[in-house]
Amino acid sequence: MSSRKRSAARWLELSVEVAPGAEEAVADVLRRHVYSGVSIEAAEASVVVKGYLPVDGDLARRRRALRRQLAPLALPSPLRSRWLSEEDWAHAWKEFFPVLRVSPRLVVCPTWRSYRPRRGEAVIRLDPGMAFGTGQHPTTLMCLRALEELLRPGMDILDLGTGSGILALAAARLGATSVLALDIDPQAAAAARENVRLNGLEAVVQVEEGSLDEPLRAAFDLAMANISAAVIVEMAPALAEVLRPGGVLIVAGFSAESAERVSSALARTGLVVERALADGDWRAHIARRL
Repeated sequence: MSSRKRSAARWLELSVEVAPGAEEAVADVLRRHVYSGVSIEAAEASVVVKGYLPVDGDLARRRRALRRQLAPLALPSPLRSRWLSEEDWAHAWKEFFPVLRVSPRLVVCPTWRSYRPRRGEAVIRLDPGMAFGTGQHPTTLMCLRALEELLRPGMDILDLGTGSGILALAAARLGATSVLALDIDPQAAAAARENVRLNGLEAVVQVEEGSLDEPLRAAFDLAMANISAAVIVEMAPALAEVLRPGGVLIVAGFSAESAERVSSALARTGLVVERALADGDWRAHIARRL
């Protein structure tokens, strides 16, 4: 590719062809680095896993990390790449964002797809834009399913690190009275506000750019943080402080090797980890303030 063409590229598409059955291990590696989910496409006798990296100052480091983390999988074919413009990328990733049925009740529908809700379904219309959170990632799915199980109508909810706003929107659809959605990324906050507007939930969901710099004491019945082990450990005292007595915390975004570190951090704040959830190598914890 010419230097002019490459300089105009905004995204790098990465793809790996693997044997059927090996795709989830590859997808788990890609999900740690890529944006807006991973596509898994069945070919005639193989499976192709794809993801996208933005062309920015962190691109070289991400590519090196991906190659290093894929190496132990002994893949039958190399990691392939091609440069895409913003327009090409937008078209490419939207193709593998389908209507997602999280549970018999909860459905996530991209804004560019049509869907006729069935009776009793809670449907979230979503355009993630540059923000993380389409519902396809295992950590998001675990949070959505835990939220559906634990949320009761009338609750006040906190969503820390809201991304596209998918968890905040789900909480509102499931009957929350109020939802505060926070994210330190301006692009994520903008995407979440737009998704709140698309769903007509402005009266329930408030999106703010920022974090729990000044914790709101005992303000929420349920809090969620689908972020990373390091941030959860750092924010554990603040998360515990914002919960009302009996309040529930759902944390996710960390791997099996970090699960003990996260649960220890929560325990030090007085929270009781009631349950650990698992999806492949990904983990989530449900804790309660006594």
